[in-house]
Parts: sequence; structure tokens; C-alpha cells
Amino acid sequence: MKFPWSPARLITVVALFVTVAYNQTLFAELHSRLNVFSWDAGGFVVTLFALMLALLGVPLLLLAQSVLLKPLLMSVVMLAAVLSYFTDSLGIVFDVDMIRNTAETVRDNNQQEARELLSLPLILHVLLWGVAPSIVIALIPMKRHQRWWHGAGIRTAYAVGLIVIATGLFVVNNKYATFFGRENAGLKVYITPLFALHSSYRYFDTLYAGKAQPFVTLGNDARQQKAAPRRTIGIMVVGETARADHFSLNGYARPTNPRLSQETLVSFANVASCGTSTAYSVPCMFSFLGQADYSPEAADRQSNVLDVLQHAGVKVVWIDNNSSCKGVCARIENTNMTQNANPADDLYSDHGYYDEAMLTDLPRYVAGDQDVLIVLHTLGSHGPTYHKRYPPEFAQFQPYCQHDTPHTCSSEEVINAYDNTLLYTDYVLSKAIDWLKSQSAQADTFLLYASDHGESLGENGIYLHGLPYLLAPKAQTHIPMLLWRPESYWQQNPQAWSTLQTKKSVELSHDNLPHSLLGIYAVHTGVYQTGLDLLR
Repeated sequence: MKFPWSPARLITVVALFVTVAYNQTLFAELHSRLNVFSWDAGGFVVTLFALMLALLGVPLLLLAQSVLLKPLLMSVVMLAAVLSYFTDSLGIVFDVDMIRNTAETVRDNNQQEARELLSLPLILHVLLWGVAPSIVIALIPMKRHQRWWHGAGIRTAYAVGLIVIATGLFVVNNKYATFFGRENAGLKVYITPLFALHSSYRYFDTLYAGKAQPFVTLGNDARQQKAAPRRTIGIMVVGETARADHFSLNGYARPTNPRLSQETLVSFANVASCGTSTAYSVPCMFSFLGQADYSPEAADRQSNVLDVLQHAGVKVVWIDNNSSCKGVCARIENTNMTQNANPADDLYSDHGYYDEAMLTDLPRYVAGDQDVLIVLHTLGSHGPTYHKRYPPEFAQFQPYCQHDTPHTCSSEEVINAYDNTLLYTDYVLSKAIDWLKSQSAQADTFLLYASDHGESLGENGIYLHGLPYLLAPKAQTHIPMLLWRPESYWQQNPQAWSTLQTKKSVELSHDNLPHSLLGIYAVHTGVYQTGLDLLR
């Protein structure tokens, strides 16, 4: 380029480019909700654009100094390119929970999930919208000011100009802007990259504030008061990404639960998850806080139901075939299969185990005469590579999506691949039940299953999960939950069976899980709430 650019000019042009190029989902949403050719709506769109430009441009103008200028601008462009791919292609937004999920993936060194998200369409998108603009930025010749204050003065003038323009437009259009913004507050999640940056700040601020809080031990008064000395051996299965409306136990037309449908169990058809991501929901499933008062940071600073059960004398073991237990198993016996993998194992495939591998070592955990709870954290139906979650013989629904990018497959193929994962989950749960049956002569046995959250399969252009709870479709929050006990147990306890029948269709949630576990093991403690126990 023949003429050198001033830093202020480059920053403003890059901020303008980022605002225009990486907010296609936002603009599409605005177009669907507004008549942009009307005076009020058009004024609002221009005002919003100016505010976005100012919020991005002003910090860059004030902070980007000479040696950091181009690296910072290229970093912003690359970040926006990655974020816009997931938002535009999959409908994913980067709120605090998604930032937490991303941070947990990095912390857990979850290379498998990272590989599955690294697809060819993502690479091509980043090359076109991230690398190419970054190269252009790198090649632009820069004007050097002889005096530092000259350049600083120009940047400040540009910043003031952006602020004045944005403020002036808001003053002129404030009535309609305030009205529309209040009625459509959810649109802010599509502002790229500003919303993700704001969410990141909120996440780390909350994280470090939480770490400063002391740990609170709950359930010091926990004691077992069993009516009979017979052992209790139970399995709690934490499902992954399962949808209640795709369980044939709940009325789904396809036979996704052929084996479970033959068992004496109760499927609860109206259960809501605590959150829409693993990092958020899994700690909530075992927390006494309840969804209304819950946050992962608060839950991390107090005992959970597994701690209380262990304190009461129950042997508690966590077996993980997912990324990690998200801190839930920190104080109990635990093992993570992904960290001790044997690639030669028949149940090992594509850098991970099939879920049934968790059942192999169950016998060794029940030696002795102690009550035992084994928690299995499954990989379940985790996307986007649904076809990698089950052995080939479970690919019963054809044709099924065999790509890492579900949005490039047909709706039928995506649903088929997903339903195959549930068919395999049905098999794994039935095998766990068969093993529990083999223990029923010597112990009271049970299996309790609940998914951490649901999944979007392309409805309204949304895939995977993790949307803010208030915006999330029911597909991401309506989860399957079921309880199995031997037929002999139900025969001896008909009132328990009758009680569960009354709860099959009532509104339940993850809040019921910790209190139901305490009830099953007859643990008396002040943190136990009878009203949340499924069996009461």
C-alpha cells in the first residue's frame, strides 16, 4: 500500500470491519423483528451499530500502543472469526456458562472434545475471516509520529468522536431504542465479540471471588438409620446430552429404549435440568443449593450429597468416562477412564471408551459389607460427533450423520445419529441393571439415571447445547430421568411404587436428586428435605 495509515485510522477501520463482518446472526435477528425501513426501526439499527462500534473501538484506541497495535487487532479479528463460526453455523452463544464450559475443557485437557470441534468448515471459516484479514492488517504500512503525544492526541480525538456520535444517536432515538432493547434484551448474546468478552470478565471475576470464600462443611450430623441391616448397592448414572422427548419410555415413536421398556422402572417425563451445559449442571445435580440459589462457584465451596453420604458411612465411588467430575468427586474415591486409557481394549475407539467399559470393574467396588453408591459419568450422546458414541452394531437408524459438523448433514441424518446414541445408552443402562440384579440376593439395589442437560438437533438453526437458560429451547432443558429397583422390592414396598406413579408427570428437576439419594440410603441429616425426595 502506497500511503501509510495512522494507528487511529487502522483501529477505526478494523473495529468497523469486525462490527459489520462478524455479527450476521444479530443482523438477521434484527431484520426478522424490525421493519428497518421505518424511521424508528432504522434509527434504532443505526444507533445500535454506532454503540457497538464505540464499545469496541474506544478501548482499542485508548489501549493499543505502537508495538501492540497490530497483534492486538489481529487477535480481535481471529477471536471474532472463531466466535462467529459457532454462533452463525450452530447457534451457540458465549455467555458465562459457555465461557465456563470452555475454561473447563482447557483445564481438563479434554483433547477429545477439542478435536471433535475442530472441523474442516471451522478451519476454512477461520482462514477466510480470520487469517486473511489478519494478513491484510499486518501488511498495512503505518505512519510514525515523531512525538508520542501527537499520536495519542489523534487516537483520543477519534475515541471522543465515536463516543459523541454514539451518544448523539442514542439521545435522538432513545425512546424506541429503550423500548426495543427492553423487549428484546436476549439479542445482546449475538453481539460479537463484545458479549463473549463481557462474559469472560464476569466468569473470571466470579471465579476468583468464589475462591476467596471459605469451604462450608454440610451434613456433619448425617447418620444412617436403616430399618433393616441389609446392604444397599446403587448406581447413579449421570447421562450426557440426552433429551426426554427422544426416549420411547416417554412416548417417543421410535424404539430408543427397547431393553429398559422391559424393566420394572419409573420414567419421570417432566424433568427440567439445572443448566444447559455439563460444567454448570453436573455440580448442580449433587448440590444442596437448588437451582434458584445455585452457581458452580458457590457449589464448589460447600459439601455435596456425595460428601454427606460418605460421612454417613456409605462407600461412594465416581467413575468418569467424560471430561471430569467438575469438582464433585474431589473428596471421594474416583477414577477417570480417559486418563488411564488402553488403546488395545475392545471397548476403546477413536481416543476414548464406549460407556459400557465403565461396567467392567464394578465387582471390585462392592467387596465387603458396606453400603455402596457408584456414580457413572457417561459420555452418552455428546455432540457434535454423535456417530462416535456407540459401536457400529448400534447404528440401527439409517442413514445417520457421520460428520463432525451436524449442520452439514440433513435433519434426518442428525436425528438418526442422535437416536442411535440413545439406543446405546439403553443397552448400557440395561447391562448395569443386569449386574445389579446379580447383587440383589445380598443387597437392596437400585439404578437412578438423569441426564445433565438436553440437546438441540437443528431446530430453528440451533445445534448442540449451552444457550442461556432463559433463551434455551425446551430441547436443551427437558431431560430424561428414571429409577429402577428389582421387582421384588416393588412387591414388598407397594406404597413406594404408588408414590412414584403419582410423580411420573409432575414437574421435577435436578433439585430432587440429592435428597432422593439420601432417602434411599436412609441418611438422616438437617440438609435433607423430604419434599424433594422422589420416594416420599
